[in-house]
Amino acid sequence: MKTGSIILIVITFFSVRVSAQWASFELDNIDSEQFQQQVEPFLKTISLSTNRHFFCPNIINKQISIGVSYSQGINITGEKYSTDLMGGYPNLAGALIITQNLSLKGNMSIFKSGSDLVQSFTYGFGLNITNNDKNNWCFSVLFSKLHGPDDLKNKSTDAALIKEFDFGSLPTFVGFGLNTYYTKILIEDVDTVPTFIKGNANYLLFGAQLAKGKFTIIPILQVNSDVVIISIEISRVFK
Repeated sequence: MKTGSIILIVITFFSVRVSAQWASFELDNIDSEQFQQQVEPFLKTISLSTNRHFFCPNIINKQISIGVSYSQGINITGEKYSTDLMGGYPNLAGALIITQNLSLKGNMSIFKSGSDLVQSFTYGFGLNITNNDKNNWCFSVLFSKLHGPDDLKNKSTDAALIKEFDFGSLPTFVGFGLNTYYTKILIEDVDTVPTFIKGNANYLLFGAQLAKGKFTIIPILQVNSDVVIISIEISRVFK
C-alpha cells in the first residue's frame, strides 16, 4: 500500500472514530470557579478550526480553488468538561489568485449545535515567498469571527509559515502558526465567570497532499500544548 494511502486511512480513522456530533457551545454547566481553566482548550479548538488556511496545491497557473474541510479537536490537558464540548467543525473555503504569488482566501461555516446556530466567517491572504514550481515557502494570514451561540462570541487572527517539500513521491508540508483569540463570554448572573478571555493557540503543523483525479485530499495535523487538531481538506482548482 502506498504511503499516501496509509496516511489517509490513519487520519480518516482518527477523525471519524470520535463522536460525530458538532462542537457544543453550552458553557453554562461549567464550574464557575474554574471556568477559564476548563474552557480554554475548547476555545483554542474552535479558534484553530475556524482559521482553516486550506493548504491547496500550488495554483500559480490556475485562477480559483474551492474546498471543504472537517476538523476534530482532541483535548490533551485532562480538563474533562472542555473535552465534552469537543466535536466536529465543518468549513467551506475558496481562494482566488490575484498575482503570481498572491491569493485572497476565505472560508465560512454554518451548522446547528444543540439549540445554537453557529456561524463563522474568515478572510485573509496567502503569499508564496519563493517562486518555485514546487517546494515553496508560503505565508498565510487569516482573520475570523464566530457568532451565533448564546454563550460566546469569538474573534481570532492566525498567521502560518509553511515549507513544502517532497517525502519520496508524496508532496508534504510542515510549518508553524501563531494564533491569537479574543472571546466574549455571554453568561449572565455569574460574577465569577470572566466577561472576556484572551489567549494564544500557537501550533506546529504537518500535512500531505494526495491527488485523486481532479481533487486533492489533504490530511493535516496541528499540535498545540493543550489540543491536537486533526483535519481533512478536499479541494479542487479551476482555470
